[in-house]
Amino acid sequence: MKIIGRIGVSILLSLLLAWAVLFLSYFGNVLWKQFKGERNVSHFLKAVQQQHYDEAVSRFGEPLNKESLKQLQPFRLVKYGRINADFDDGCVCSGHAELTFQAKGAPITVPALFTLREGNKPGQICALMTKEQRASMPQLAQWNIVVCGSDSF
Repeated sequence: MKIIGRIGVSILLSLLLAWAVLFLSYFGNVLWKQFKGERNVSHFLKAVQQQHYDEAVSRFGEPLNKESLKQLQPFRLVKYGRINADFDDGCVCSGHAELTFQAKGAPITVPALFTLREGNKPGQICALMTKEQRASMPQLAQWNIVVCGSDSF
């Protein structure tokens, strides 16, 4: 009877260990994808901030092009931060950030949503704005058209 008990305990411990390994590997994979997504978005935003448009386009890919980014000037990204990729519905496909833009007047800080596509590259980065922010800095709508693909935010 002792042998059966020891075998049962060994099987139970083996199952628990296997479950723990699977859980940790899955959780580690999610954390790694979040890290890569946040890093890629950060590198893209840094390239835009420093006006290195060739690098920005290479980090973003199609349909973004260098000419459309250049047309945003003198409007520019001054600062970015709080970049967080989110795990939802089984993937790390989106996230949020905080972006600070400046045109001619005072800078405006807005929240932004981003999507990630294959390779954890940024797919869209959409600035969310109020009517007041849109009125005081109409170039935000142009940013959304160029980098987000739509002005509906």
